[in-house]
Amino acid sequence: MTCNKCGTENEEGAKFCKNCGHSLMQRRSKKQKKRNFIYAIVLVLTLLGVGIGSAQLMDDEKEQAEPPKEEQQVEKETEPVEPEVKEEPEEEPEIEPGKVEKIEEPEETVPAEDETAGTVTKVENVVPPSEQPEKVEPKKKEKTAIIKEAQQKVYTVLTEGGQGSGFLFSDTGMVVTNAHAVAGFTDVVVRNINGQDHPGTVVGISDESDIALIHVEAFEGITPLEVEMEATDVGTEVIALGSPAGMENTASMGYLTGIDRDFYQEFTYENIYQIDAKIAPGSSGGPLVDATTGKVIGINSLVIEEGDSIGFSIPIYSMYDQLSQWVTNPMSAEEVAALFKVYDDFSGYEDEDYEYDIDLEMKFNETNLSEFIGDFRYYYETSLKEEDFFYVQNLLVYQSDIYNGISEYITDIAGKGMEFNFTKLEISGIEIFEDHAIVHTEEAFDLKDAAGEWSVQERSKTYTIVMDEYGFYYVSDIINKE
Repeated sequence: MTCNKCGTENEEGAKFCKNCGHSLMQRRSKKQKKRNFIYAIVLVLTLLGVGIGSAQLMDDEKEQAEPPKEEQQVEKETEPVEPEVKEEPEEEPEIEPGKVEKIEEPEETVPAEDETAGTVTKVENVVPPSEQPEKVEPKKKEKTAIIKEAQQKVYTVLTEGGQGSGFLFSDTGMVVTNAHAVAGFTDVVVRNINGQDHPGTVVGISDESDIALIHVEAFEGITPLEVEMEATDVGTEVIALGSPAGMENTASMGYLTGIDRDFYQEFTYENIYQIDAKIAPGSSGGPLVDATTGKVIGINSLVIEEGDSIGFSIPIYSMYDQLSQWVTNPMSAEEVAALFKVYDDFSGYEDEDYEYDIDLEMKFNETNLSEFIGDFRYYYETSLKEEDFFYVQNLLVYQSDIYNGISEYITDIAGKGMEFNFTKLEISGIEIFEDHAIVHTEEAFDLKDAAGEWSVQERSKTYTIVMDEYGFYYVSDIINKE
């Protein structure tokens, strides 16, 4: 053992230098005193339970322990308690467990980890899967798509007494219409949008509710229109489809303006819808469609033509069970024919000598011609706006010069950004002949051309109108005079 003072080598275990008498145990004694002093502090803190002091100590130790490089540097610069304990555990073994507990305690409960866990819990509580919105909004469709789809399954119902409308109810070829449109008849003609006529048989009819069902074999296998099985709210935008006033398979827009309306006429109408969409005689039996979902919500049945026309539609959900029963259990022809003897107009149905009190010879009428031109102009404007010939084609004589001319014009302007705002339509004269009618008009519209420039266009037009055997009007020619 070397003396720190004079450098003399002494025997191992000597307490003093044999040369100068310097104590060889001094350094160790100082270390031991220092170590014992720290042990005493730790022990006192432990026994007194001074949590604040212990927490502060643990925080200090944690801050030193976080950066590994700093910890190594601290170990070099200071004399840590723990290494000294490991060097001589036999001297004070009872202190060491307490010391170790104090070091391990903050490691078991690390604040940073607790804060992270708390943050995760917060996120889960803010947006738990169980609180995701459960309401599913009805699927919305474009109105153009709704009209196109519906018109393929909306039909004109023709009888010897007149005409009405109907729509496909089931894939077994069942067509819904109004009872008053087919009352007294068992065999009818059903015409589709393409002008094709098919025989139909009335297989269900009521003398209380104004509903009837027609079976058309040619329509079997076609997917029917979807129906709404819940009541519809006031203010819902609607589309009325049918064949009103000599206009085959047309559509008109409006709103559901009232509910729970009751009427008691030839039939009982309870809790029916009131609408402002334009309908007219011939619309009877056509569907009222929700303009957002495309579902059928009603059967158009009544119209009040005083002032602004008001239409009424029977809610489809209220008649669904009865219609479904006829689908599975159709009435016989005898049952259908016998049910409407209460109608004077049809009381002679079984009498071969009976003559219907209806003039079956179709004639042009100035009022109907004026209405037809107004509606034609509406659908022509819609075709221009939507750049789709579909909306006006059924009002034109098929494959006529005007039919092909308008079709080509709409194709030519498509995609060029042109706009048409019709501002004037006046009927200046009507001439009725044996096989056609002439309607003269004065019209004006604002036009934005392909270059984006606006101008006012004025036209004097002459429409040639023809009529088929069922009283439907068609435009066969248009002459423009600028």
